[in-house]
Amino acid sequence: MCCWRCVRRTAVRFNGEVARYVAPTQYAPPMGADSDTKLSGLAAEILRDAVQFFDREDIGGNLLAASQMGMFPGKGDITGAFSAATGAFPAATGSFAALTGSFPVLTGAFPALTGAFSAIGNESDEGISLKKVFGLGPKLAPVRLMPPAQLAAQARSAPLMRRLEALARWLGQGRLVDSEDELSDADAAEAARWAGVQRGYLPYLWEYALTSGWFELDDEPHSTRTWAVLGDTARRWADGDDSGALRVWSVLFAAVLAQALEVAASWDRNASRKLKFEGQGVVVAMMLFLARRAGLSLADIGDLVMEGAVGERPSSRARRAWDGWVRKHGDPARLLVSELSELRAVAVPERNGGAVGLTPLAVWALREQVMRDGVKVPVLSTRLEEMSASSLVMMADGVSRADFGGEFAAWMASRGPERAARELLAFAAFSRAQHRLVAVNLVRGIGPAAHRAWRDAMQRNELRGYARMALSVMAAELPRSTLPLAIEPDPDDLARVAGDLLELAFGDATPDSQEIAAQFREAVPEGEEMWIIDLMSRGSHPEVVQVLTLLGRHHPDREIAKAARKAARRARR
Repeated sequence: MCCWRCVRRTAVRFNGEVARYVAPTQYAPPMGADSDTKLSGLAAEILRDAVQFFDREDIGGNLLAASQMGMFPGKGDITGAFSAATGAFPAATGSFAALTGSFPVLTGAFPALTGAFSAIGNESDEGISLKKVFGLGPKLAPVRLMPPAQLAAQARSAPLMRRLEALARWLGQGRLVDSEDELSDADAAEAARWAGVQRGYLPYLWEYALTSGWFELDDEPHSTRTWAVLGDTARRWADGDDSGALRVWSVLFAAVLAQALEVAASWDRNASRKLKFEGQGVVVAMMLFLARRAGLSLADIGDLVMEGAVGERPSSRARRAWDGWVRKHGDPARLLVSELSELRAVAVPERNGGAVGLTPLAVWALREQVMRDGVKVPVLSTRLEEMSASSLVMMADGVSRADFGGEFAAWMASRGPERAARELLAFAAFSRAQHRLVAVNLVRGIGPAAHRAWRDAMQRNELRGYARMALSVMAAELPRSTLPLAIEPDPDDLARVAGDLLELAFGDATPDSQEIAAQFREAVPEGEEMWIIDLMSRGSHPEVVQVLTLLGRHHPDREIAKAARKAARRARR
């Protein structure tokens, strides 16, 4: 287990006896908002400690693997701009055993507790943060959050939370544990029956309970006996209010991320000694958070866990250990996804070929955690007429393509096509290349109704090339009197477009052909590629030549690549 996990022991005195702990339904008085702050700190500490062994190089292997899978552009800090992940996986449905394989029964329970609540909120970060470990930028793509009451209802509906409630009812006023802080065989079997789980699964619930402070271990004064008793986290859950439910759920979410694979590793210490399971659940959660629009296939999640377990350049010994583990115990990724699904943290599609995605509840919890580390994650307004063009463009990275299409149509309808186009182009003029291309594409989709906005955009150097391309394409649909005298782009205009492309994927040392095609598609109207390539060949600007050369080498369309190579040769003359 991770070194941060220490056994919390407090001597509880009440008339010389071990204090009596009442059932969850009898808790009083409510713990209040101060405990919620401490719970948020506890969740943060669990996540930080789970990845404390990592540094940027450790995570780099996971990021590189994810980039090679097509999950996101592999350059610089992560900004939340992810391309769709591909892949399929067998439906992750059915029982726990069916997903993870057969694990041997372990008698007893795992002794582990987090530190006391009073110490958590004030404990120093010691330089460990999700922002630092994962190389997060100052701002991520915005999210749309459900109302707290709906999120709390989701939290209460989680099967794993119901099992913990049943375990708390069984624990009642406390249960004795042995010298190794384990339940007796009889108590463990009875606890499993109360929780409605197989005996072999109980260590997972017990570990989540101890890690999250749902249970605590208390030493009886003047005695060698130790009691497992209900903790502050369980008491806050029993208060019944939405705020407490969300904060407690986020602590359990962190506990599952930190401990699910750790408990699995404990089944076979010899094999797991050659693998690194610590923190891999947190890595998967962060990858899902950053790729939330597309989600990840279970195959991709499996590759992430394997990459983290054996390293970026695994030795043959580590690879054999991994293969042997999977044959004997099943795929750890399936175990992790199964546990998160039971917590209502991920949505697992019923049919093959789908993607695993975070639920709104998990998105809320992870946003809370990265915000603690100083990363801004804006919340999208539910009132479209109040949404800025900047927020709209940022939304493109945070929701599905279908959802975004509906949001954009409603946003445009709330202000009219011309005003919508002007707001987007005003934002594009002062944006970096990635967001400028998104905004330009949106205005291009508005069609002829945006022609006045395009005409005014010609006054901006950053937009002139895009504006002339758009006006040239729609010229046949507009009265001649509404068009500028010259609408065909000149080489200088296209140099600016080429600069935007180079700032994006075209600047990579080893560009991805599909990404190059996607970025070129955003910059150039569909069907006009050959015309633009011909225009680019008439200039000699170094950035234009560089873009043509890259298109010639890497564009997947053979005709476009051939035309680009010829244009590059002409431009060099």
